[in-house]
Amino acid sequence: MKKLVSMYQKYMFRPILYKSVTRVSVVAVLMLLWDRYVSDGTFTMWQAPALLLGVVLLAWAWVNYLRLDGVTIHHLGEEFKDMGKKKKFHSTKSIVDFADERIVSFEELAPEERTYCSMLSNLILGGALLIIGLIAGAA
Repeated sequence: MKKLVSMYQKYMFRPILYKSVTRVSVVAVLMLLWDRYVSDGTFTMWQAPALLLGVVLLAWAWVNYLRLDGVTIHHLGEEFKDMGKKKKFHSTKSIVDFADERIVSFEELAPEERTYCSMLSNLILGGALLIIGLIAGAA
């Protein structure tokens, strides 16, 4: 397998950032729902749900890492996922006609690059949540 650091390209920053922002909003909603409906007052919103969601995101990053290494779970139907026709990307529909560099969206990336971007966004957010959960739990 290629080195993970050498897989990173400059154009992957935007998809990683967009994935991270989306996951931050989903995590924030889940933490608020936990605080509203599940919490009994023993743990704050920054202790138990942050730790739990951090572990879940790091496990998801591990699955993405294994997927980059070639491991697939066949019973989930992943081999049939890309059998449909893909839509062609029309450059005339892009809003960035005057940008100096070409902006690459997540859908335009290769499947391996998509998995890599997903893994990095999971690592960033999962690591941050795990650290926040451990610091809040120790205090």
